[in-house]
Amino acid sequence: MPAVYFDVAWPDGDCQTYYSPSTVIHQTFQAGDEYPLDDFATRVNSALELASARVQAKYGFACSAAADEQLKINHKIVALREQGAAGAVTLLAFR
Repeated sequence: MPAVYFDVAWPDGDCQTYYSPSTVIHQTFQAGDEYPLDDFATRVNSALELASARVQAKYGFACSAAADEQLKINHKIVALREQGAAGAVTLLAFR
């Protein structure tokens, strides 16, 4: 399966790169688009769960890297909510 890295700009100005084990992430986001924090959270969790399921269907085991990325992303989202950060998440680019 082709892996995809995606660059995200968070509302607090932080930029991070995340990993998806599948190109399914391309069906969920458009590079350059902004997403409200809750919408981004829903979309990215669904996409990474589907990506992991695709790995499981092909190889017989779920993708632990996708689960790790979900944890990192969800921790960031919780921190932003606790800080009261306003603004949108921007999906900068795919690599």
